[in-house]
Amino acid sequence: MIKVARTQTVISPERPMPLMGHAMRKGNSTGVHDDLEAHVLSLVVDGERCCWINADVISFEADFTERLRNELEQEFQIRKELVIVSATHTHSGPLMMDSPFDSQCCDPDYVESVYQKILGACRVVIGQEQPVDHVLYQKGESYGFYGNRNSRDKAGDPWIHILHFQDEHDQDLATLVNLSCHCTVNSPLEMQFSADLFGVIRRALTPVYGVAPIMAQGNAGDISNRQYREGNDFAALDRTAQGIVDQILQFAPGERIELGHVQARPFHFVVDYKNDQDAYRRKLAELEARLEQAAAFDDRKWLISEISGCRRKMQMDQVHVDFGCTVIRIQDLEIVVLPCELASAFGLQIKRASTARCALVWGYANGHTTYVVEASEFNGGHDGISTILPKGKAEEFVGIILQHLFDEG
Repeated sequence: MIKVARTQTVISPERPMPLMGHAMRKGNSTGVHDDLEAHVLSLVVDGERCCWINADVISFEADFTERLRNELEQEFQIRKELVIVSATHTHSGPLMMDSPFDSQCCDPDYVESVYQKILGACRVVIGQEQPVDHVLYQKGESYGFYGNRNSRDKAGDPWIHILHFQDEHDQDLATLVNLSCHCTVNSPLEMQFSADLFGVIRRALTPVYGVAPIMAQGNAGDISNRQYREGNDFAALDRTAQGIVDQILQFAPGERIELGHVQARPFHFVVDYKNDQDAYRRKLAELEARLEQAAAFDDRKWLISEISGCRRKMQMDQVHVDFGCTVIRIQDLEIVVLPCELASAFGLQIKRASTARCALVWGYANGHTTYVVEASEFNGGHDGISTILPKGKAEEFVGIILQHLFDEG
């Protein structure tokens, strides 16, 4: 038997505070353009409960997600490996963690309020699940509104995956949309809070589905609308989101999938090494020289972000990264839960390797580590410069992920 329930809560800050996501943005917020929200989906399959949480923030620290997962395990006896705490990765949300490389600090009272609101939403929804008659799986592609943010000539991941948990009347009780694209339409000069791309898509799909979908960010490490947008204001945001929604509404009706026999395989991938400061000094000099010549706003924004990423890495003598990951298999559904910004090529590789009828990569989940990019992209593009992994380590990490994909039996 399958049962499901969902709810949501507003997590918009009630006072000015720093926004997170752009190196050239300074100062506090000036208001709320559209509410930031947290969504909770509780899914029970053959008596085993999963709890999936998604919020309009750029990321969560591992300590935040670990505390929440532990509390849900203790209070509701949910296996913590079946709890996903994820971010839409909006770059128009509040600072959620202090950075050793930035003078701006998060507001601990706000971070705690988000924690308590999410926990409260979980307490509302858990135990209120309704019977699901069937699960419908849709899959389709979106083109012309986003793609590889480093160049149109490079591959991205156009696939959008949608799960509809439906009653006997084919009405959605809950919906999950898995899409890979940075929520970065808004300008870094825009100082209002906004859920950005995923928020507008969610609001547009809500009347179509009858419920607000939970938005699962995918393998978006090198994907955005940077190469495709016409402007970076709220009008451009609405135009981009509506274009994607219009394509979603043209997807084929989908097919039923079977859920059962819940399995979870957690694992860690740890990277520890001494940084090469000389290489970063050379790269920094190159970027600063390019910035001096750059005139276009988007070019300057991009270079400032890359310079910031390079300077952050120069302050790290010894690098330690712990990827806490989980592969969840529920018969026809396989979800690879990753605390990182995975490049699209790796995401496609993982989904192709899965034997499940529906395979998803759910990134920016259960913490946040770094970009995971191909060796061929190392030190090229924002993600290739910002990653704190050494060249070639990403391939090793993805190899471990592939080893952890597994069949139902």
